Amino acid sequence: MRRLALLAFTLACTPPPPDPNVIEQSGSVSIRRDVVRIAAPKPPANPFTGSATPDELDAVTVVRYRVDTGTKPPRPARAIVLLMPGFMGGAGSFDSLARGIVRRSTADDVLEAWAIDRRSNAMEDRAGIEAALLAKNPDLLTGYYFSGEAVNGQTFAGFKKQEDVAFESEWGLVSTMNDLRAVVATIPAEQRRARVVLAGHSLGAGLASMYAAWDFDGVAGFSELAGLVLIDGVTGNEGQPLTTTREEYETTGLMNSGFGGRPSLQQVRQTSRYFAFPLLEAKLFPIGVGTAMRAMWRPEIIEKDQPRRDALETLFLTSDLPRMTNRAAFGLAFDAATCPVSIAAVNAGETDGPLVDTTSAFGGTIKKPASSNQTFRWKEFDAIEPKELTSLSEFGLAWARTGSDFGEWYFPSRLSLDTVLGSTLTLTPNDWPVTAYGVRALHGREIDLPVLVEAAGILGGDVTKYDKLEALLPGVGEGRPQQGAPRTESRGFEAISNASFTHIDPLAGTDVAGGEVARWFDAVASFAKRNTPAGGIVVP
Repeated sequence: MRRLALLAFTLACTPPPPDPNVIEQSGSVSIRRDVVRIAAPKPPANPFTGSATPDELDAVTVVRYRVDTGTKPPRPARAIVLLMPGFMGGAGSFDSLARGIVRRSTADDVLEAWAIDRRSNAMEDRAGIEAALLAKNPDLLTGYYFSGEAVNGQTFAGFKKQEDVAFESEWGLVSTMNDLRAVVATIPAEQRRARVVLAGHSLGAGLASMYAAWDFDGVAGFSELAGLVLIDGVTGNEGQPLTTTREEYETTGLMNSGFGGRPSLQQVRQTSRYFAFPLLEAKLFPIGVGTAMRAMWRPEIIEKDQPRRDALETLFLTSDLPRMTNRAAFGLAFDAATCPVSIAAVNAGETDGPLVDTTSAFGGTIKKPASSNQTFRWKEFDAIEPKELTSLSEFGLAWARTGSDFGEWYFPSRLSLDTVLGSTLTLTPNDWPVTAYGVRALHGREIDLPVLVEAAGILGGDVTKYDKLEALLPGVGEGRPQQGAPRTESRGFEAISNASFTHIDPLAGTDVAGGEVARWFDAVASFAKRNTPAGGIVVP
Protein backbone atom coordinates (compact mmCIF):
# COMPACT_ATOMS: atom_id res chain seq x y z
CA MET A 1 0.00 0.00 0.00
CA ARG A 2 2.81 2.36 0.84
CA ARG A 3 4.37 1.74 -2.56
CA LEU A 4 1.04 2.39 -4.29
CA ALA A 5 0.57 5.58 -2.31
CA LEU A 6 4.10 6.71 -3.22
CA LEU A 7 3.46 5.92 -6.89
CA ALA A 8 0.19 7.85 -6.85
CA PHE A 9 1.91 10.81 -5.18
CA THR A 10 4.73 10.70 -7.74
CA LEU A 11 2.30 10.61 -10.67
CA ALA A 12 0.28 13.47 -9.21
CA CYS A 13 3.40 15.62 -8.82
CA THR A 14 4.90 14.79 -12.21
CA PRO A 15 4.28 17.65 -14.63
CA PRO A 16 2.57 16.68 -17.89
CA PRO A 17 4.83 16.30 -20.91
CA PRO A 18 5.26 19.49 -22.93
CA ASP A 19 2.73 20.05 -25.68
CA PRO A 20 4.63 19.51 -28.97
CA ASN A 21 2.35 22.04 -30.67
CA VAL A 22 3.59 24.84 -28.41
CA ILE A 23 6.67 25.80 -30.38
CA GLU A 24 7.90 29.01 -28.81
CA GLN A 25 7.81 31.09 -25.65
CA SER A 26 8.54 34.73 -26.48
CA GLY A 27 8.18 37.03 -23.48
CA SER A 28 4.57 36.84 -22.39
CA VAL A 29 3.48 35.23 -25.67
CA SER A 30 3.45 31.47 -26.03
CA ILE A 31 3.01 30.44 -29.66
CA ARG A 32 1.01 27.40 -30.69
CA ARG A 33 1.15 25.73 -34.10
CA ASP A 34 -1.66 23.44 -35.24
CA VAL A 35 -2.12 21.68 -38.59
CA VAL A 36 -5.74 21.44 -39.73
CA ARG A 37 -7.51 20.25 -42.87
CA ILE A 38 -10.40 22.20 -44.40
CA ALA A 39 -12.75 20.58 -46.93
CA ALA A 40 -12.69 22.14 -50.39
CA PRO A 41 -14.75 21.70 -53.60
CA LYS A 42 -13.88 18.91 -56.03
CA PRO A 43 -12.29 20.10 -59.30
CA PRO A 44 -13.43 18.62 -62.63
CA ALA A 45 -11.91 15.40 -63.92
CA ASN A 46 -9.17 15.40 -66.54
CA PRO A 47 -11.13 15.39 -69.82
CA PHE A 48 -8.48 13.33 -71.63
CA THR A 49 -8.17 10.52 -69.10
CA GLY A 50 -11.35 10.84 -67.04
CA SER A 51 -9.20 10.83 -63.88
CA ALA A 52 -10.96 12.57 -60.99
CA THR A 53 -9.32 14.03 -57.90
CA PRO A 54 -9.42 11.42 -55.10
CA ASP A 55 -11.81 12.42 -52.32
CA GLU A 56 -9.02 12.55 -49.74
CA LEU A 57 -7.34 15.35 -51.72
CA ASP A 58 -10.41 17.59 -51.69
CA ALA A 59 -9.09 19.67 -48.82
CA VAL A 60 -6.65 22.44 -47.99
CA THR A 61 -4.10 22.16 -45.19
CA VAL A 62 -3.76 25.21 -42.97
CA VAL A 63 -0.92 25.63 -40.49
CA ARG A 64 -2.39 27.84 -37.78
CA TYR A 65 -0.09 29.93 -35.58
CA ARG A 66 -1.75 31.56 -32.57
CA VAL A 67 -1.26 32.58 -28.97
CA ASP A 68 -1.43 29.44 -26.83
CA THR A 69 -4.04 29.38 -24.06
CA GLY A 70 -3.45 25.89 -22.71
CA THR A 71 -6.75 24.08 -22.31
CA LYS A 72 -8.77 27.28 -22.65
CA PRO A 73 -10.45 28.42 -25.90
CA PRO A 74 -8.31 30.55 -28.22
CA ARG A 75 -8.12 34.23 -27.41
CA PRO A 76 -10.17 36.55 -29.63
CA ALA A 77 -8.07 37.47 -32.66
CA ARG A 78 -8.12 41.06 -33.85
CA ALA A 79 -6.70 39.98 -37.21
CA ILE A 80 -6.13 36.67 -38.97
CA VAL A 81 -3.38 36.91 -41.58
CA LEU A 82 -3.79 34.28 -44.30
CA LEU A 83 -0.48 33.46 -45.99
CA MET A 84 -0.46 32.14 -49.58
CA PRO A 85 2.88 30.66 -50.71
CA GLY A 86 4.60 31.25 -54.00
CA PHE A 87 5.81 29.03 -56.84
CA MET A 88 6.69 25.58 -55.46
CA GLY A 89 6.19 26.92 -51.94
CA GLY A 90 4.53 25.28 -48.97
CA ALA A 91 3.17 26.53 -45.68
CA GLY A 92 6.52 25.84 -44.03
CA SER A 93 8.14 28.66 -45.99
CA PHE A 94 6.21 31.14 -43.79
CA ASP A 95 7.33 29.70 -40.44
CA SER A 96 9.47 32.62 -39.27
CA LEU A 97 7.14 35.35 -40.54
CA ALA A 98 4.09 33.60 -39.07
CA ARG A 99 5.73 33.37 -35.65
CA GLY A 100 6.85 36.99 -35.98
CA ILE A 101 3.26 38.09 -36.57
CA VAL A 102 1.90 36.19 -33.56
CA ARG A 103 4.85 37.34 -31.44
CA ARG A 104 3.57 40.90 -31.86
CA SER A 105 0.31 40.11 -30.13
CA THR A 106 -0.52 42.03 -26.97
CA ALA A 107 -3.13 41.50 -24.28
CA ASP A 108 -5.57 43.67 -26.21
CA ASP A 109 -4.52 42.96 -29.80
CA VAL A 110 -4.08 39.29 -30.61
CA LEU A 111 -2.87 38.27 -34.06
CA GLU A 112 -3.07 34.89 -35.76
CA ALA A 113 -1.25 33.71 -38.90
CA TRP A 114 -2.62 30.90 -41.06
CA ALA A 115 -0.15 29.51 -43.60
CA ILE A 116 -1.72 27.63 -46.48
CA ASP A 117 -0.57 24.41 -48.09
CA ARG A 118 -2.17 24.05 -51.49
CA ARG A 119 -3.91 20.73 -52.06
CA SER A 120 -0.91 19.37 -54.00
CA ASN A 121 1.09 19.24 -50.77
CA ALA A 122 -1.24 16.51 -49.54
CA MET A 123 0.16 14.18 -52.23
CA GLU A 124 3.55 14.13 -50.50
CA ASP A 125 4.51 11.02 -48.57
CA ARG A 126 5.96 12.57 -45.41
CA ALA A 127 6.31 9.34 -43.40
CA GLY A 128 10.11 9.36 -43.56
CA ILE A 129 10.28 13.06 -42.63
CA GLU A 130 7.89 12.68 -39.71
CA ALA A 131 9.75 9.63 -38.37
CA ALA A 132 13.06 11.48 -38.59
CA LEU A 133 11.58 14.52 -36.81
CA LEU A 134 10.19 12.39 -33.99
CA ALA A 135 13.48 10.56 -33.45
CA LYS A 136 15.71 13.54 -34.36
CA ASN A 137 17.52 11.18 -36.69
CA PRO A 138 17.91 12.25 -40.34
CA ASP A 139 19.22 8.80 -41.24
CA LEU A 140 15.63 7.56 -41.02
CA LEU A 141 14.64 10.04 -43.71
CA THR A 142 17.48 9.04 -46.02
CA GLY A 143 16.82 5.35 -45.51
CA TYR A 144 13.10 5.69 -46.19
CA TYR A 145 13.22 7.75 -49.38
CA PHE A 146 16.42 6.47 -50.96
CA SER A 147 17.31 3.03 -49.57
CA GLY A 148 14.00 1.18 -49.34
CA GLU A 149 14.04 1.08 -45.55
CA ALA A 150 10.74 0.92 -43.66
CA VAL A 151 9.51 3.28 -40.97
CA ASN A 152 6.70 2.06 -38.75
CA GLY A 153 6.20 -0.88 -41.07
CA GLN A 154 5.78 1.33 -44.15
CA THR A 155 8.07 1.61 -47.16
CA PHE A 156 8.20 4.43 -49.70
CA ALA A 157 6.20 3.75 -52.86
CA GLY A 158 8.34 6.13 -54.89
CA PHE A 159 8.02 9.67 -56.16
CA LYS A 160 4.94 10.26 -58.25
CA LYS A 161 5.16 10.23 -62.01
CA GLN A 162 3.21 12.52 -64.32
CA GLU A 163 0.89 9.68 -65.30
CA ASP A 164 0.06 9.03 -61.64
CA VAL A 165 -1.57 12.42 -61.19
CA ALA A 166 -3.55 13.08 -64.37
CA PHE A 167 -6.30 14.65 -62.23
CA GLU A 168 -3.89 17.44 -61.21
CA SER A 169 -4.33 18.98 -64.66
CA GLU A 170 -7.51 20.65 -63.38
CA TRP A 171 -5.90 22.18 -60.28
CA GLY A 172 -5.63 25.62 -61.81
CA LEU A 173 -6.63 29.12 -60.84
CA VAL A 174 -10.34 28.36 -60.43
CA SER A 175 -9.60 25.44 -58.12
CA THR A 176 -7.08 27.48 -56.11
CA MET A 177 -9.49 30.39 -55.69
CA ASN A 178 -12.22 28.00 -54.52
CA ASP A 179 -9.82 26.35 -52.09
CA LEU A 180 -8.79 29.71 -50.64
CA ARG A 181 -12.45 30.71 -50.36
CA ALA A 182 -13.06 27.54 -48.35
CA VAL A 183 -10.45 28.74 -45.85
CA VAL A 184 -11.91 32.25 -45.69
CA ALA A 185 -15.36 30.71 -45.20
CA THR A 186 -14.29 29.20 -41.87
CA ILE A 187 -14.56 32.77 -40.54
CA PRO A 188 -18.19 33.91 -39.94
CA ALA A 189 -19.37 35.97 -42.91
CA GLU A 190 -20.07 39.07 -40.83
CA GLN A 191 -16.48 39.08 -39.48
CA ARG A 192 -14.43 38.50 -42.63
CA ARG A 193 -14.28 42.10 -43.86
CA ALA A 194 -13.19 43.21 -40.40
CA ARG A 195 -10.69 40.47 -39.50
CA VAL A 196 -9.13 38.70 -42.51
CA VAL A 197 -5.90 40.05 -44.02
CA LEU A 198 -4.73 38.16 -47.10
CA ALA A 199 -0.99 38.03 -47.75
CA GLY A 200 0.87 36.37 -50.60
CA HIS A 201 4.52 35.84 -51.47
CA SER A 202 5.92 35.85 -55.02
CA LEU A 203 3.42 33.98 -57.22
CA GLY A 204 1.25 33.89 -54.09
CA ALA A 205 1.13 37.70 -54.19
CA GLY A 206 -0.40 37.48 -57.65
CA LEU A 207 -2.84 34.85 -56.38
CA ALA A 208 -3.81 37.10 -53.47
CA SER A 209 -4.46 39.98 -55.89
CA MET A 210 -6.55 37.73 -58.10
CA TYR A 211 -8.53 36.52 -55.11
CA ALA A 212 -9.33 40.12 -54.19
CA ALA A 213 -10.54 40.70 -57.77
CA TRP A 214 -12.41 37.39 -58.05
CA ASP A 215 -16.16 37.11 -58.45
CA PHE A 216 -17.66 34.38 -56.29
CA ASP A 217 -21.24 34.19 -57.60
CA GLY A 218 -21.68 37.94 -57.31
CA VAL A 219 -19.53 38.41 -54.18
CA ALA A 220 -16.20 40.13 -54.84
CA GLY A 221 -13.27 38.61 -52.99
CA PHE A 222 -12.01 41.94 -51.65
CA SER A 223 -15.38 42.63 -50.02
CA GLU A 224 -14.64 39.89 -47.49
CA LEU A 225 -11.11 41.03 -46.66
CA ALA A 226 -9.69 43.69 -44.35
CA GLY A 227 -6.41 44.18 -46.16
CA LEU A 228 -3.99 42.86 -48.77
CA VAL A 229 -0.24 42.26 -48.31
CA LEU A 230 1.93 41.52 -51.36
CA ILE A 231 5.43 40.24 -50.60
CA ASP A 232 8.00 40.54 -53.41
CA GLY A 233 5.49 39.62 -56.08
CA VAL A 234 3.17 41.37 -58.51
CA THR A 235 1.40 40.27 -61.68
CA GLY A 236 2.70 43.31 -63.59
CA ASN A 237 -0.38 43.25 -65.84
CA GLU A 238 -2.89 44.94 -63.55
CA GLY A 239 -5.45 46.83 -65.60
CA GLN A 240 -3.76 45.96 -68.91
CA PRO A 241 -5.42 44.30 -71.91
CA LEU A 242 -5.19 40.51 -72.04
CA THR A 243 -2.49 39.67 -74.60
CA THR A 244 -2.38 35.89 -74.30
CA THR A 245 -4.37 34.34 -77.12
CA ARG A 246 -6.70 31.40 -76.72
CA GLU A 247 -4.50 29.40 -79.12
CA GLU A 248 -1.40 30.04 -76.98
CA TYR A 249 -3.27 29.02 -73.86
CA GLU A 250 -4.89 25.91 -75.28
CA THR A 251 -2.35 24.46 -77.73
CA THR A 252 0.84 26.47 -78.27
CA GLY A 253 2.01 27.24 -74.75
CA LEU A 254 3.96 30.22 -73.46
CA MET A 255 7.50 28.94 -73.59
CA ASN A 256 9.13 32.33 -72.96
CA SER A 257 7.02 33.02 -69.91
CA GLY A 258 7.97 32.04 -66.36
CA PHE A 259 10.54 29.62 -64.93
CA GLY A 260 10.98 27.02 -67.66
CA GLY A 261 8.06 28.35 -69.68
CA ARG A 262 4.41 27.39 -69.42
CA PRO A 263 3.08 24.37 -71.30
CA SER A 264 -0.29 24.69 -73.02
CA LEU A 265 -3.51 23.41 -71.52
CA GLN A 266 -3.41 20.47 -73.90
CA GLN A 267 0.11 19.58 -72.77
CA VAL A 268 -0.86 19.93 -69.11
CA ARG A 269 -3.80 17.61 -69.54
CA GLN A 270 -1.84 15.03 -71.53
CA THR A 271 1.66 14.95 -70.04
CA SER A 272 2.88 17.87 -67.87
CA ARG A 273 0.62 17.82 -64.83
CA TYR A 274 3.19 19.18 -62.35
CA PHE A 275 6.39 21.19 -62.59
CA ALA A 276 9.46 18.97 -62.22
CA PHE A 277 12.53 20.76 -60.85
CA PRO A 278 15.44 20.12 -63.24
CA LEU A 279 17.51 17.00 -62.58
CA LEU A 280 16.44 16.29 -58.99
CA GLU A 281 12.68 16.74 -59.50
CA ALA A 282 10.69 15.99 -56.31
CA LYS A 283 13.76 14.42 -54.69
CA LEU A 284 14.96 17.96 -54.04
CA PHE A 285 12.57 18.40 -51.13
CA PRO A 286 13.32 15.43 -48.86
CA ILE A 287 17.01 15.95 -49.63
CA GLY A 288 16.63 19.58 -48.51
CA VAL A 289 14.82 18.53 -45.33
CA GLY A 290 17.51 15.99 -44.49
CA THR A 291 20.24 18.57 -45.08
CA ALA A 292 18.43 20.99 -42.77
CA MET A 293 18.06 18.31 -40.07
CA ARG A 294 21.76 17.49 -40.15
CA ALA A 295 22.63 21.18 -39.97
CA MET A 296 20.41 21.63 -36.88
CA TRP A 297 21.12 18.42 -34.99
CA ARG A 298 24.69 17.59 -36.08
CA PRO A 299 26.02 21.01 -37.07
CA GLU A 300 29.75 20.47 -36.67
CA ILE A 301 29.89 16.84 -37.78
CA ILE A 302 31.61 16.12 -41.07
CA GLU A 303 29.55 13.42 -42.74
CA LYS A 304 31.21 11.92 -45.76
CA ASP A 305 29.38 9.75 -48.25
CA GLN A 306 25.98 11.39 -48.04
CA PRO A 307 25.14 10.70 -51.68
CA ARG A 308 21.73 12.33 -51.73
CA ARG A 309 22.82 15.45 -49.89
CA ASP A 310 25.91 15.60 -52.05
CA ALA A 311 23.77 15.37 -55.18
CA LEU A 312 22.07 18.57 -54.07
CA GLU A 313 25.39 20.20 -53.24
CA THR A 314 27.01 19.16 -56.52
CA LEU A 315 24.04 20.44 -58.52
CA PHE A 316 23.99 23.74 -56.67
CA LEU A 317 27.74 24.31 -56.38
CA THR A 318 28.76 22.77 -59.72
CA SER A 319 32.08 21.58 -58.32
CA ASP A 320 33.81 18.75 -56.55
CA LEU A 321 32.76 19.00 -52.95
CA PRO A 322 35.17 19.97 -50.18
CA ARG A 323 35.21 18.54 -46.68
CA MET A 324 32.46 20.46 -44.93
CA THR A 325 30.47 20.39 -41.73
CA ASN A 326 26.77 19.68 -41.94
CA ARG A 327 26.12 23.32 -41.12
CA ALA A 328 28.35 24.45 -43.97
CA ALA A 329 26.64 22.01 -46.36
CA PHE A 330 23.26 23.59 -45.62
CA GLY A 331 24.67 27.09 -45.82
CA LEU A 332 26.55 26.53 -49.08
CA ALA A 333 23.41 25.06 -50.66
CA PHE A 334 21.10 27.95 -49.78
CA ASP A 335 23.09 31.09 -48.99
CA ALA A 336 22.69 33.83 -51.59
CA ALA A 337 26.39 33.78 -52.48
CA THR A 338 26.44 30.13 -53.52
CA CYS A 339 22.82 29.17 -54.29
CA PRO A 340 22.09 29.34 -58.04
CA VAL A 341 18.31 29.38 -57.58
CA SER A 342 17.56 32.92 -56.44
CA ILE A 343 13.97 32.12 -55.46
CA ALA A 344 15.32 29.69 -52.82
CA ALA A 345 18.24 31.67 -51.37
CA VAL A 346 18.69 33.46 -48.03
CA ASN A 347 21.34 35.78 -46.58
CA ALA A 348 22.52 33.41 -43.86
CA GLY A 349 26.21 34.12 -43.21
CA GLU A 350 29.28 32.81 -44.97
CA THR A 351 31.75 29.96 -45.08
CA ASP A 352 35.23 30.36 -43.66
CA GLY A 353 36.72 28.72 -46.75
CA PRO A 354 37.76 30.40 -50.00
CA LEU A 355 35.26 30.83 -52.83
CA VAL A 356 35.66 31.55 -56.52
CA ASP A 357 33.24 32.57 -59.24
CA THR A 358 31.62 29.89 -61.36
CA THR A 359 28.76 29.51 -63.82
CA SER A 360 25.83 27.77 -62.16
CA ALA A 361 23.84 24.88 -63.59
CA PHE A 362 20.93 27.30 -64.11
CA GLY A 363 22.85 30.17 -65.67
CA GLY A 364 24.41 33.22 -64.07
CA THR A 365 27.45 33.52 -61.84
CA ILE A 366 27.68 32.22 -58.28
CA LYS A 367 30.48 31.31 -55.90
CA LYS A 368 31.84 27.81 -55.29
CA PRO A 369 34.45 26.41 -52.89
CA ALA A 370 37.91 27.09 -54.26
CA SER A 371 39.68 24.24 -52.57
CA SER A 372 38.94 20.73 -51.41
CA ASN A 373 42.01 20.57 -49.17
CA GLN A 374 40.45 22.12 -46.10
CA THR A 375 37.35 21.73 -44.01
CA PHE A 376 34.67 24.32 -44.74
CA ARG A 377 32.75 25.57 -41.71
CA TRP A 378 29.98 28.12 -41.38
CA LYS A 379 29.97 31.62 -39.89
CA GLU A 380 26.48 32.49 -38.71
CA PHE A 381 24.46 35.44 -40.03
CA ASP A 382 25.11 37.54 -36.91
CA ALA A 383 28.79 36.64 -36.57
CA ILE A 384 29.94 38.48 -39.68
CA GLU A 385 30.10 42.16 -40.64
CA PRO A 386 27.88 43.50 -41.89
CA LYS A 387 25.42 41.20 -40.17
CA GLU A 388 23.02 39.36 -42.44
CA LEU A 389 19.36 38.48 -42.07
CA THR A 390 18.54 34.80 -41.69
CA SER A 391 19.75 32.27 -39.17
CA LEU A 392 20.32 28.80 -40.57
CA SER A 393 18.50 27.53 -37.50
CA GLU A 394 15.41 29.59 -38.40
CA PHE A 395 15.70 28.46 -42.00
CA GLY A 396 16.14 24.86 -40.91
CA LEU A 397 12.93 25.03 -38.87
CA ALA A 398 11.10 26.28 -41.95
CA TRP A 399 12.27 23.15 -43.77
CA ALA A 400 11.81 20.67 -40.94
CA ARG A 401 8.53 21.04 -39.06
CA THR A 402 5.91 18.37 -38.55
CA GLY A 403 2.85 18.32 -40.78
CA SER A 404 3.91 20.72 -43.55
CA ASP A 405 6.68 21.25 -46.05
CA PHE A 406 8.81 24.24 -47.02
CA GLY A 407 8.31 23.37 -50.67
CA GLU A 408 5.71 21.87 -52.96
CA TRP A 409 6.84 18.58 -54.45
CA TYR A 410 4.20 18.49 -57.20
CA PHE A 411 3.37 22.10 -58.07
CA PRO A 412 0.44 22.14 -60.55
CA SER A 413 1.47 23.29 -64.03
CA ARG A 414 -2.11 24.39 -64.64
CA LEU A 415 -1.92 26.99 -61.87
CA SER A 416 1.13 28.67 -63.41
CA LEU A 417 -0.56 28.67 -66.82
CA ASP A 418 -3.85 30.08 -65.54
CA THR A 419 -2.28 32.98 -63.66
CA VAL A 420 -1.45 34.54 -67.04
CA LEU A 421 -5.18 34.83 -67.71
CA GLY A 422 -6.10 36.30 -64.34
CA SER A 423 -3.16 38.68 -64.08
CA THR A 424 -5.01 41.72 -65.48
CA LEU A 425 -7.50 41.58 -62.56
CA THR A 426 -9.92 43.30 -64.95
CA LEU A 427 -11.41 40.67 -67.23
CA THR A 428 -14.95 41.30 -68.43
CA PRO A 429 -17.78 38.74 -68.24
CA ASN A 430 -17.59 38.22 -72.01
CA ASP A 431 -13.84 37.54 -72.23
CA TRP A 432 -12.98 33.99 -73.29
CA PRO A 433 -11.06 33.11 -70.07
CA VAL A 434 -14.29 33.82 -68.19
CA THR A 435 -16.78 32.17 -70.53
CA ALA A 436 -14.64 29.14 -71.43
CA TYR A 437 -12.64 28.51 -68.25
CA GLY A 438 -14.33 30.36 -65.40
CA VAL A 439 -11.37 32.66 -64.66
CA ARG A 440 -13.43 35.35 -62.92
CA ALA A 441 -10.83 37.99 -62.02
CA LEU A 442 -13.29 40.80 -62.76
CA HIS A 443 -13.21 43.33 -59.91
CA GLY A 444 -9.71 44.80 -59.96
CA ARG A 445 -10.91 48.39 -60.42
CA GLU A 446 -13.20 48.09 -57.40
CA ILE A 447 -10.69 46.75 -54.84
CA ASP A 448 -11.13 49.25 -52.02
CA LEU A 449 -9.13 47.64 -49.23
CA PRO A 450 -5.80 48.98 -47.94
CA VAL A 451 -2.66 47.45 -49.42
CA LEU A 452 0.86 46.85 -48.12
CA VAL A 453 3.50 45.92 -50.70
CA GLU A 454 7.13 44.94 -50.28
CA ALA A 455 9.88 44.73 -52.89
CA ALA A 456 12.79 42.44 -52.04
CA GLY A 457 15.10 40.19 -54.07
CA ILE A 458 12.99 39.31 -57.10
CA LEU A 459 11.79 42.88 -57.57
CA GLY A 460 15.21 44.30 -56.76
CA GLY A 461 13.78 46.44 -53.98
CA ASP A 462 11.97 48.48 -56.64
CA VAL A 463 8.54 49.44 -55.31
CA THR A 464 7.66 51.12 -58.62
CA LYS A 465 6.97 47.61 -59.89
CA TYR A 466 3.65 48.00 -58.04
CA ASP A 467 2.73 51.24 -59.85
CA LYS A 468 0.21 49.60 -62.18
CA LEU A 469 -1.62 48.09 -59.24
CA GLU A 470 -1.59 51.35 -57.31
CA ALA A 471 -2.96 53.24 -60.31
CA LEU A 472 -5.73 50.70 -60.79
CA LEU A 473 -7.21 50.89 -57.30
CA PRO A 474 -9.78 53.37 -55.98
CA GLY A 475 -9.35 54.91 -52.52
CA VAL A 476 -10.00 52.96 -49.34
CA GLY A 477 -13.70 52.20 -49.09
CA GLU A 478 -16.42 53.33 -46.76
CA GLY A 479 -16.70 51.55 -43.45
CA ARG A 480 -13.03 50.55 -43.30
CA PRO A 481 -10.77 51.93 -40.53
CA GLN A 482 -8.81 54.02 -43.09
CA GLN A 483 -11.84 54.95 -45.18
CA GLY A 484 -11.25 57.68 -47.71
CA ALA A 485 -7.47 57.30 -47.70
CA PRO A 486 -6.09 57.82 -51.22
CA ARG A 487 -3.50 55.49 -52.68
CA THR A 488 -0.97 58.31 -52.60
CA GLU A 489 -0.90 58.02 -48.78
CA SER A 490 0.64 55.12 -46.89
CA ARG A 491 -2.69 54.61 -45.11
CA GLY A 492 -4.07 53.51 -48.45
CA PHE A 493 -1.03 52.01 -50.17
CA GLU A 494 2.11 51.42 -48.11
CA ALA A 495 5.21 50.44 -50.09
CA ILE A 496 8.37 49.09 -48.42
CA SER A 497 11.69 48.54 -50.17
CA ASN A 498 13.91 45.83 -48.70
CA ALA A 499 16.63 45.86 -51.32
CA SER A 500 19.10 43.99 -49.12
CA PHE A 501 16.72 41.01 -48.75
CA THR A 502 16.72 37.94 -50.94
CA HIS A 503 13.38 36.67 -52.20
CA ILE A 504 13.06 34.34 -49.16
CA ASP A 505 14.45 36.59 -46.39
CA PRO A 506 11.05 38.34 -45.88
CA LEU A 507 9.60 34.97 -44.89
CA ALA A 508 12.52 33.22 -43.23
CA GLY A 509 14.49 36.12 -41.70
CA THR A 510 15.39 36.16 -38.03
CA ASP A 511 13.49 38.50 -35.72
CA VAL A 512 16.37 40.36 -34.03
CA ALA A 513 15.27 43.46 -32.12
CA GLY A 514 16.09 46.62 -34.08
CA GLY A 515 17.06 44.68 -37.20
CA GLU A 516 15.77 44.95 -40.74
CA VAL A 517 13.73 41.76 -40.46
CA ALA A 518 12.13 42.91 -37.22
CA ARG A 519 11.14 46.20 -38.85
CA TRP A 520 9.54 44.27 -41.71
CA PHE A 521 7.63 42.00 -39.29
CA ASP A 522 6.59 45.13 -37.38
CA ALA A 523 5.20 46.59 -40.59
CA VAL A 524 3.07 43.52 -41.34
CA ALA A 525 1.71 43.34 -37.79
CA SER A 526 1.05 47.09 -37.66
CA PHE A 527 -0.76 46.95 -41.00
CA ALA A 528 -2.99 44.15 -39.72
CA LYS A 529 -3.80 46.04 -36.51
CA ARG A 530 -4.53 49.45 -37.98
CA ASN A 531 -6.85 48.01 -40.62
CA THR A 532 -8.96 45.96 -38.24
CA PRO A 533 -11.18 47.30 -35.46
CA ALA A 534 -10.53 46.74 -31.77
CA GLY A 535 -11.92 43.55 -30.33
CA GLY A 536 -11.68 40.19 -32.02
CA ILE A 537 -13.21 36.90 -33.01
CA VAL A 538 -12.74 33.48 -31.43
CA VAL A 539 -12.03 30.78 -34.00
CA PRO A 540 -12.28 27.35 -32.31
